[in-house]
Order: sequence, then C-alpha cells, then structure tokens
Amino acid sequence: LALESLEASVIPRPRAAGSGLTLRHRGRTDVPPLISIPAFEASASVMGLLGTPVHLHTVSLDGLEIHVPPGGLSPGDDTDDDAPHEAHAQRPSRILIDRIESRSATLQIASRRPGRLPRLFEIHDLVMRDFGAAEGSRFEAGLTNPMPRGRIETSGVFGPWHADEPGLTPVQGEYAFKNADLNMIKGIGGILSSVGSYSGVLERIEVDGQTETPDFSIDLAGQPVTLKTRFKAIVDGTNGDTTLERVEARLNNSTILARGAVVRTEDVKGRRVTLDVRLDGARLEDLMTLAVKSDKPPIVGRVDLTSSFVLPQGEADVIDRLQLNGTFRLAQARFTNVNVQRRITTLSRRGRGEETDEGADSERIVSNLRGRFSLRNAVLSFSELTFAVPGSTVRLKGSYNLHSEIMDFKGELLTDATLADMTSGFKSMLARVAQPFFRRDGGGSRIPIKIAGPRSKPEFGLDAG
Repeated sequence: LALESLEASVIPRPRAAGSGLTLRHRGRTDVPPLISIPAFEASASVMGLLGTPVHLHTVSLDGLEIHVPPGGLSPGDDTDDDAPHEAHAQRPSRILIDRIESRSATLQIASRRPGRLPRLFEIHDLVMRDFGAAEGSRFEAGLTNPMPRGRIETSGVFGPWHADEPGLTPVQGEYAFKNADLNMIKGIGGILSSVGSYSGVLERIEVDGQTETPDFSIDLAGQPVTLKTRFKAIVDGTNGDTTLERVEARLNNSTILARGAVVRTEDVKGRRVTLDVRLDGARLEDLMTLAVKSDKPPIVGRVDLTSSFVLPQGEADVIDRLQLNGTFRLAQARFTNVNVQRRITTLSRRGRGEETDEGADSERIVSNLRGRFSLRNAVLSFSELTFAVPGSTVRLKGSYNLHSEIMDFKGELLTDATLADMTSGFKSMLARVAQPFFRRDGGGSRIPIKIAGPRSKPEFGLDAG
C-alpha cells in the first residue's frame, strides 16, 4: 500500500481525502498495481467507523484503475476444487459503502492465455450502491465500446466481488447501445443501436439482445438497407470472446441465420469472426443491394444458401478480408434487364429446337442456378456453377472480381436440340457437318463456351481452346 497524501477531519463529520493511492496484491512488482487512485474522498459517521463492518456513507474516486493479473488474485493455483473460492465469495465484507461515485475508471483483466491482449473496460459516470452487501451492489454506468465506438448505458447488480477468481463474480442487468458509427470499420457503414439484457458471471455472461441499423451499407455498393438482428450470445467478460449461439438477421424482406464466435486469437488489434450462415428462401435482390452498385438488381428470385463466414482481424476493408465458402441454389429467377431476359428466352427456345422468336416476349422463362463458391481477396470464385432454362443448361467455372466487376468463366452449353435443329437454311447445312464435334451423349449438343469482360457488357463466345 502506498499513499502520496492524506487529509482527514472529524468535524462536522469524519472525512478523508487523498491522492496517489496504490495497492499491490501481495506486494507483487512484476505486474501493475492492483488498484491505483489518483484522487479520492470519503465520508462516514463516527458510529460507522467504529462498527463491524466499517460503514462509509460516500466514496468519490477520480481516475480509478484496476489491473487484475493473469489467473486472478490467486496465481499458480490450478486446483479444480471450487470450494475455497465459493467460501471466499460468501465471506462478509469488512467494509460497507452506501454510495461509490467514479467519474472515470478503467478495469483491465489480463488473460491467462499467452499472446492474448488484456481485456480493457472504460467505465464512465459509475455509481454503485450498497457496495459490500452480500446480495451484490446495484450500479449504473456508461461504458465506451471501442469498435464500433459508442457509449453503452447499463444498470444492474454486480457482485459480490470474487477476489480469488474475478471471473466468477456474478453480474446481471440491462444495456442500451445507441448511435454506434459503423463507418469506423473499413468497408461498411451505418449507425447501429442495440438493447438487451445479460446475466451470469464475468467469464460466462449470457446476453439476449437485438440491434437495428436502418442505413447499413457495404462500401462496395454504397446502397443503404435496413438491417435488424436478434441474438443470443455467451460473452467471456474477462477477455471479450463471444460465442454466438443464434443470430437471426432481417435484411429488408430476407432472413439470415448464423451461429459462430468472435474471438481474439493473436496479440493484434481486432477480433476474428467465424460463422456458419444459412439462408432459406431469401430474396436475392435484398442481398445484391449490398454488393451491386446498380439501383436496380440485375436478377431477382429466391435463394437458399449455406456458407462458412470468416472475417480475420486487420485494417483492410471488410470485403478484402472476408472469406466465404459454400453452396447456393437460386430457383425461379428472372433478369430485370429486358434485353438480358430476352436472350435467356431465346437460349431456351433454341435449346428446344424452336427456330423463331415469335411469342418470345410473352413467354415467361425462369432460370434456375446452383453452384459452389468461395470468396478470397474480393474475388468470387465458382468451382461449380450451373445455369438452367427449359431446353438448355450452362455449366461454368470461373471468377468474378468484386472491385473491377470483371468476370472470367469457361464451361459448356448443353442443349436438348442438335445444332441443325437450332438453325435454318445454309447455317443448318453447316451445323449438320459440325454436329459430330458437338454431339452430346443421349442426344442434343455440347458446346464449349466462355464468358468474359465487365459485368455491364460481358462477351459471350465459343471457347476454341
């Protein structure tokens, strides 16, 4: 215990004020002091000071810092027997304080795991009542969330403090997190708000909450959409690691389900997000709004998707760090561009051996897509991509660059009709000669194709290779 200065008075009531108070746990100098208080003030009654336990009216703290060393306050104790800890937690406190006020405080809890950064809490305008009571202390506080930066208002019950194992200290309450600026995270934007409740012990806090971001966007497209989520999570308050048991996100009219974890794996800034994501019958246009710059989505329909989702730590844009690996199925899809949809209809009619396009505009041809995909370094790659309309099937492999919007695909066009059936006149005669080179097992044609160029004006052609 060290103290730079202390002033005390008895009249009209006992009062003490001081500065430079530091307290080291068991005299340890290999870690920061357990408690550091630049300035403090306390008041009590004479009877309160003489009683057991000691009873103080108010304590005001300025600049409180608490540093909990690795392993809590009993380092080296690896016993699995929780009985001593439980007994310690149940001991009556030797000090009772009616009210504690702290204008600015930090709580830093060092991780037991090598290479992990300590967990730091910035606590503002903290008020605790009945500190030292066996049932815990009621509190109200404001906390600063570092990323996205914003203020969290919370109230509840904390304690009793578990000195031997701080992670076993109970806590419960409610929180409100408003006006968090997602633009601080490179690659995304929007203003997030969240409310919820929590309960448990510091190393296992169960959180039930919801968020709303009315203007969520990805910089790649820059188009805001409404994003709402409901979630159940388990948070380790000693290191900030979070297990997401269930996340249900609502993006316009589509629902996204996910589960996973948000953890700090290395001694670097930020956290690694890993999720398993599933979409059942979502609207493709809702998803494409986030990734495509066009005001009008190029294709609409319902999509089923399963994918792994990994977002490593780093300073790069989200789209450059994001890693996906999964499968999708798109049914009953239609292209919004009239010219593109007309080409799809023509492809279907030719594939069925219909030579003319009479009535094509009134024919409502829908497309079915399915495939396996991966995303790395903002490049979307397809190892299997199948596009089917009545009479024709396209099988492709290739990639699409999300930044440049350049595509590069190669594959084959499978049709029910022969080349001769799809043409007429002199072209039909040439097609009969070429048909043996494009014959498809079971009938029809197999034609090697390639699709390359910018998304706005891709080039379709025969893959001579």
